[in-house]
Amino acid sequence: MQQGGITSTGSTPFLQRLMQFAWQRNTLLQDAAANLDTPGYKPLDVRPEAFQAAMKAAQARQAGGGTPVVRGAGIFADTRDIAFSDDGVRLRPEAAHENLLFHDDNDRNLERVMQHVAENVLTFRLASELFRREHDLLRSAIRERP
Repeated sequence: MQQGGITSTGSTPFLQRLMQFAWQRNTLLQDAAANLDTPGYKPLDVRPEAFQAAMKAAQARQAGGGTPVVRGAGIFADTRDIAFSDDGVRLRPEAAHENLLFHDDNDRNLERVMQHVAENVLTFRLASELFRREHDLLRSAIRERP
């Protein structure tokens, strides 16, 4: 992500990070769905609340408060679950431990996995739509017509 400039202000950097997070998390959720019947499989995930807390801290830094970034990129500081770089987000997933273990030592719940997938898809779609609208507004301003 480029530092400075018109696209590094307002909600644009937050929408970019949200899309990156949702994309990476989708990979984890797909893996959980694909291995639903694999004996001994433990699904990995990064809770959205961890990402939301990182975004809240970045928003405070952008407004001029908050703790300075020691590790991370720009106003986005690394957390235990998420590493930020200039060009993306890297997740550090942990075993979810959300369900009771089955006799084959698998931690599965189809309904919960599908719920997480649906929520993640909606999050990505919302962020991408808001991002597109923001860029359309910039394009209109540059062209000086709607």
